[in-house]
Amino acid sequence: MTSSHTDARGRTNAAAGRMRWWWLLLALAAGACGDHSVRSPFALDAGEAGAGGAPEESDGGLNIGDDAGDPTLGGPCTDDGQCVDALPCTSDRCDLALLRCRHTPDDSVCDDGVYCNGPEVCDPKLGCHAGEPVSCTDLDSCTIDTCVEADHSCTHDPRDGDGDGDPVWNCAGGGDCDDTDPTVSSKVKEICGNAKDDNCDGKVDESPCISPAYDTCAKPLVINASGTSSLSLVATAFDYPTKCAPAGQHFRDVVVALSVPKGGLQDVDVVAQSDAAQVSLATAGVCGDAADTTCAPSVVGATGSLSRLHLYGLAPGNYPLYVAADAETNVELTVKFSPATSEPANETCGTAAPLEPGAKVVVPLASAAQDLSSVCYGASGELVYEFTLNTPQDVRLFANPLDSYGVPELSLRSAHCSAPRDELTCRIGTPASLFARALPAGKYFVAVGATGPSDLDLQLQLSDPTAAPPDEGCATPPSLALGRTLELTLAEHADAVNLGCLPGAPDSTHGLTLSAPSDVLLLGASSNNDTVAVSLGGPSCLSSTLLACGLSSSTPISSSDVFTSAARAHAYGVPAGAYRAVAESAAGNPISLTAFARNAQPPVLVAFADDCSAPFEIPATGGHFRGNTANANADYDAGCDVGNQAKGGAPDQLLHLRLRRKSRVILDMIGSDYATMLSVRTGTACPGDELPLACAAGYIPDRSFLDLDLEPGDYYVQVDGYAGNSGAWSLDVYVTPDAP
Repeated sequence: MTSSHTDARGRTNAAAGRMRWWWLLLALAAGACGDHSVRSPFALDAGEAGAGGAPEESDGGLNIGDDAGDPTLGGPCTDDGQCVDALPCTSDRCDLALLRCRHTPDDSVCDDGVYCNGPEVCDPKLGCHAGEPVSCTDLDSCTIDTCVEADHSCTHDPRDGDGDGDPVWNCAGGGDCDDTDPTVSSKVKEICGNAKDDNCDGKVDESPCISPAYDTCAKPLVINASGTSSLSLVATAFDYPTKCAPAGQHFRDVVVALSVPKGGLQDVDVVAQSDAAQVSLATAGVCGDAADTTCAPSVVGATGSLSRLHLYGLAPGNYPLYVAADAETNVELTVKFSPATSEPANETCGTAAPLEPGAKVVVPLASAAQDLSSVCYGASGELVYEFTLNTPQDVRLFANPLDSYGVPELSLRSAHCSAPRDELTCRIGTPASLFARALPAGKYFVAVGATGPSDLDLQLQLSDPTAAPPDEGCATPPSLALGRTLELTLAEHADAVNLGCLPGAPDSTHGLTLSAPSDVLLLGASSNNDTVAVSLGGPSCLSSTLLACGLSSSTPISSSDVFTSAARAHAYGVPAGAYRAVAESAAGNPISLTAFARNAQPPVLVAFADDCSAPFEIPATGGHFRGNTANANADYDAGCDVGNQAKGGAPDQLLHLRLRRKSRVILDMIGSDYATMLSVRTGTACPGDELPLACAAGYIPDRSFLDLDLEPGDYYVQVDGYAGNSGAWSLDVYVTPDAP
């Protein structure tokens, strides 16, 4: 007879039965270990879900949704393949001790490379999300606080609402009595007869005062011959806004009358240069007419701003010229009168001018408009030329500047010409030199521009086609051994590979094979003041396969280097396989290339490690480490710090590296949030003495880098701050032992 009552023993027997069933499931799952397609033994079918579609708690009382406060824990598992969560910023594995998935976050995968929006964070449940933006506030209402992306710093500029360079009078150091009017400040002179206290001395139109010259169309400066004039914008008003000097901004202007003498038609070429941020030139049919104007915008010149306006075929008479700048300063105006010419007609692919081999062509860019795009440069006016090859040829193009107004730009294009995909290669430089190897017979176009309104000398040279060197191209490049530096010559190399790192530059490609998932560092350096790049991509060298790109910095990569241009590219968690390492030089200069690799691993947090009592141990194979010196003590000085620092310098942390063999060691602090310092010490006792040429100062963030050849022994790596700085840091360490 069955009883509806269950005693304690019955409950115990039922629980034991459930546990036998539980272990049977585990045993079945263990038999499938290694099969990544096996379904989790703990996953319930849709029909087995409880109320609301949520899985019910197992009979054994295990709540599989409870992570015990550990956000990296996921659901049950018996195999790594059951733990893939599709979040790219987590490394996923099955923790066999807990039989639970563990999703370890790696914040570096989320980093968007922008400092001021704050560090991105990897949430093991949600993936990448934005961090807190960098706060630069100093709680002072008299300063405007700004985060500076270029050098990862904060600026606290005096409050200057009208941008005239004089802070408001009620803040320390300010004297502006009207911070809404940029023509009024304690730094300007009193202007006669305008019924305004211009210089903020409490008086109106007092003596001495000044009257601006050439301020309006009524009294312009007349120029009727070639020469240079210095025009003062002190005390002038802004009377004639144009598209290039729009209303509502802090411009001032003066008026010039260009007087073409009697006789034939004349060209008038006008160049304005100033130390103001912006300067512009404009002309009109009638002086004072703002509706009918032709203007030349401001560009960056060699010593400030620059504007150039070339007027073609002017008949004898007077022509108004507005000269504007956004500061009370002087403008140097150069005017050249010459016999009339025609405005260039070769603005587009459809109106291209012929380009003959060996012939020099002057390219006037003063009035050129932008019609084509290039991956080498941005908005730039250009003129277009064409040539035809009857047989395959090596092609060289040269563009030399005839003035100092801009840097030449070249774009070699296919017969279709106008679309972005029609660009074959490009180059920018002073001079610009472009080489294309063994171009097939056919029609080609050349777009010629510059960063400013320059005149250029253009030349085309053709020669018999040559064979590419082994390291030019992607198909079968020579191999690159880890830790071994190659010295490459690019003088006769073409732009054969375009991963998108440094478009248009001559390049050298090498094969890199990884036998296991790896973190990879590429280094490239040139002894010339050049732009260089290193990049890592797939075997096809398509831009879609780009894994890492590094462009040259403007400072040496270590205190012992003679290199003036250096690039480094990092790629983390690269799967085993074949890859391509590409080194590029914008000017085709010699460049070195080195590759380092270590087994892939997530960053390791360095906690404490404040001094010799507990230095953090760096494995002999290197690694990726992160820490924060904000709460550390200032224990040790560094030889490359700025002078006049307190004893101990900035807060620091200490790491220890023991080498069993002579090794090449790379220490790279790219990704740190502040101006760091690296110092490597050695000795019989911690912290030892700083090694010669083993201190690297990051004058701006990311620049602390050391490439050292070290003998076997104990080394102490001091992570420090330049000029008292502290904060969150990142350190990559690669160790390449010498071959026995």
